[in-house]
Amino acid sequence: MGLVFARVVQGLLLRNTAATYASPAFAIVTAYSLLVLGPLAGVSAAIAPDWTLSYLVDSQRSPAMLETLCVVTAAMSAPGGYLWGAALTTRRRQNILSRHIAGGTVVALLLCIVLWKRITVQATYAQFHGDFGLQTLQGTELGCVILWMLLVLGLASTWTLYSLFKLEQQSAHV
Repeated sequence: MGLVFARVVQGLLLRNTAATYASPAFAIVTAYSLLVLGPLAGVSAAIAPDWTLSYLVDSQRSPAMLETLCVVTAAMSAPGGYLWGAALTTRRRQNILSRHIAGGTVVALLLCIVLWKRITVQATYAQFHGDFGLQTLQGTELGCVILWMLLVLGLASTWTLYSLFKLEQQSAHV
């Protein structure tokens, strides 16, 4: 998302002489991460740690810092991507930025396809690997939480894109 956010304000990035991390656009992206991405990742890790890790790691046997690291990584992904996209934009490499956005989208879709069986069920690590006690997400508490999280994520992402677009338009008229 950070790369997409940078793409939306590329004109502002090209016109701005101040440091990227001191811009209002970066503040919007950081607020999005701290108020939306981080808390959503935290809720996911708190409610269903094994599901959050796609049953690849047993949360009962992993270091406690692993879940925290996942939450922090999720929270920092948008600002990090934004700074990366800003660097590409200020170096006038918008084509490379577009390729990175497309590549990131393809990787995300491939991960969803590869992990589909894992992310559509609710279980513990032992249940998933022992093939017992699996529940489809539909109708479960976790399924409802994920649905709400996706709704919040979609609305917050839309609002952030809108805010950045308006900021870009305002800066173009100044």
